[in-house]
Amino acid sequence: MPWRTKNLSIALNDILRAGPTVWAVVRLIGVSSVLSTLAYAHAATPAVPASAAAPVSTLPAPIQALAARGILAGKSFSAEAGLTGWVVTREGRNAIVYTTPDKQHLIVGSLVDANGRDLTPVYAAAYVLKPDLASLYKQLDGTRYVMQGAPASKNVIYVFFDPNCVYCHFAWKALQPYVKAGLQVRWVPVGFLKPTSAPRAAAILEAKAPMQALEFNESRFVSATEDGGIIPVSTMKPETSRRLTANRALMDAFGSNGTPAIVWRDNHGVVQAKSGMPPLSELSAMTGLPEQPETDRDLDRFR
Repeated sequence: MPWRTKNLSIALNDILRAGPTVWAVVRLIGVSSVLSTLAYAHAATPAVPASAAAPVSTLPAPIQALAARGILAGKSFSAEAGLTGWVVTREGRNAIVYTTPDKQHLIVGSLVDANGRDLTPVYAAAYVLKPDLASLYKQLDGTRYVMQGAPASKNVIYVFFDPNCVYCHFAWKALQPYVKAGLQVRWVPVGFLKPTSAPRAAAILEAKAPMQALEFNESRFVSATEDGGIIPVSTMKPETSRRLTANRALMDAFGSNGTPAIVWRDNHGVVQAKSGMPPLSELSAMTGLPEQPETDRDLDRFR
């Protein structure tokens, strides 16, 4: 995957390697074991509410078990293969899950049809409310970010990054030619991938020259171990901790499922958001600048 996330859902590409006879990629989980799994699945889906839930007593047993732990079911719908799909919400975040026809088991993960299409994101697009990107974009000015590039540039993008995220490091490399061409990048730090992530993000934000600290982190990034180059702080200032928490909450609200998460206005002024390292061919449209030559061989996989 071209991003880093704590999401524990099954990777579609891994399952498809099993062969063409696979039509459903799921985790079939009994009532007793579903709770710990769903507590982490789709942890970065949009923080928007589902529709009003039915009375808990009328719901299938696995859904009732979730409700007892604060994972609430909203809208339900008919899914493929006789399954029932559900929009469930936990701590303001939504996920799509399925119950089996006997109503005794819950399915969490990708649901793939005979043509190899993953239906879970299709259902999510249809039944999960979308974040208001235009309103969220206005909140970006209030984030604690590190600005790189021309201060007066009209070409501005925001990148949520984790200091230990190797795909954020690739995004950094890919955007440098665009910075030289006039792009302004506002790097918004978060810290969740590793125990050293937040302390490294704090080291950048608390530095006397945050941009130089960010450059140091990226210039000494160790791709083999996915570790940033800056030394983590031993003690984080409370204000920095609050800022990082707010940055992560806003990233989640944009619907990001990992880092890097890129936010920009397109040529029509419409706010766009994308998770993951994009193909190099998309950077021109994202930045609003002519395509720039990319000579770093580490980026060959994204051509």
